[in-house]
Amino acid sequence: MTSKNELRRPTIPTRTEDQSVASPTTPASAAVVAIGNELLSGKVRDENLTYLAAELRPLGVDLRLALVVGDEPAEIADAIHYASARAEIVITTGGVGPTHDDVTLAAVAQAFDLPLEPVPSLVEAIKTHYGEKTNEALLSMALAPRGVELIQPVPFFLPVFKVKQVYVFPGDPSALKLLFNGWKHELAGVPYEIARLEFDLEEGDLAGHLEAICAAHPAVSVGSYPRFDPGRPYKVLVTIECKDTSQVRAAAGDLATRITRDFGAERLLGQSGPGEQAPAPRR
Repeated sequence: MTSKNELRRPTIPTRTEDQSVASPTTPASAAVVAIGNELLSGKVRDENLTYLAAELRPLGVDLRLALVVGDEPAEIADAIHYASARAEIVITTGGVGPTHDDVTLAAVAQAFDLPLEPVPSLVEAIKTHYGEKTNEALLSMALAPRGVELIQPVPFFLPVFKVKQVYVFPGDPSALKLLFNGWKHELAGVPYEIARLEFDLEEGDLAGHLEAICAAHPAVSVGSYPRFDPGRPYKVLVTIECKDTSQVRAAAGDLATRITRDFGAERLLGQSGPGEQAPAPRR
């Protein structure tokens, strides 16, 4: 990242030909910036990143990177610049509220050199929600970068704030899920298909075969995940992903053939994928 005093403006990535999407307006890639000193100090365990990663994949959105930063406007702005240069949309979580450490919207304004100003409709929404408890601290939540777009996917006193390709969500997991669930259909593109193969083999046994699969099927993404816990149901889980179902099936079939040929069919403990009945999750 750049220094606090040398923030660079983001360059918005463009799609390449292999990024299959449902429409020209559907983003193919995303980045998440999780904000809060409490995350870095370990006082609060982040739930939002895991949730967003699990939600974005079925929508066909590739989560390119995730950053965790504290409640420092310059650091947040720098993270937004870094993420914006590498993904089509950036989702921030946290730092939206009435206290001294809620500085995300100010940081977004700083990132894009925009002034902060009150949004009249948001002022009214806050007054309606809090009633007689409304004070200056609460009204500070109505300050947003000039030109902000307020997205209101569900009835809630706070919207999703959109500034250029940055979408600002609250950090409370229940509020984030409420807003994201109401908005996520806007992201829906061609979903990723995935095949899962479970092996009674070590990663060292599989490494050469996985390299061969990557070379023979360059369109797919191959992941290898060993387990070392007592009573493990398998030694290695291999996943094969792509938005093209035929590519996933071909690569998974190729790997299964290679392993059964070289090690025996009994070493392939389970296989699931597009068009197949998935086995019950193993613990």
